[in-house]
Amino acid sequence: MTIPADSSAFLDAVEARRSYTAIGNTSPIPDEKLKAIIEHAVKYTPTAFNMQSSRVVLVTGQKHQDLWKMIESTYLAVVGDNEEQIKMTKARVASFLNGYGTILTFEDNAVINGFSGNMPALAKVFPVWAENQAGMLQYVLWAALAKEGLGVSLQHYAAYSAETSAEIAKLLDVPQSWQNTGIMPFGVPTGAPGNPARPKTFQPVEDRVKIIS
Repeated sequence: MTIPADSSAFLDAVEARRSYTAIGNTSPIPDEKLKAIIEHAVKYTPTAFNMQSSRVVLVTGQKHQDLWKMIESTYLAVVGDNEEQIKMTKARVASFLNGYGTILTFEDNAVINGFSGNMPALAKVFPVWAENQAGMLQYVLWAALAKEGLGVSLQHYAAYSAETSAEIAKLLDVPQSWQNTGIMPFGVPTGAPGNPARPKTFQPVEDRVKIIS
């Protein structure tokens, strides 16, 4: 099926987005353009009731290095004595540390709790909506950076370790109410996307989409 021209550019970006864990410490675009992309994504990605609780921090240079060294240290404490996991974690973190920078996404619980308090009937679903909008923001950022020639992946080390989460807030000097929802290391791709040992395959789309009229 031919995709209409008015949506093809967007869908091309959707298709181009892949997970790259092998990345280098250069960027094809200047930091000012990175900043502009992030600001545009934060401004226009929808949020429930327009609560605008999403937050983003961009780190490059030495702070990027410090971030990944800290993540390795705190995450290895979770791994324990599992030698295979230790080896895999060190290799993965080394590849991220070698990148150009990292984008960290957050949801501000102070804002979310404020809306929950003002709308008690909906209090239980505001956290769900916050997860929805966090995913949308991450996807917008990911697809936009992919179109600029950057390799990106989405990591969740803060979700595995309370210490990692706390140290991220301390290192970046962000409020405790900011809950990390994703860590996105990026740089020029230096290897193939995904896991070469497990090539990406697709189930029949006809089994996943139902059209009713």
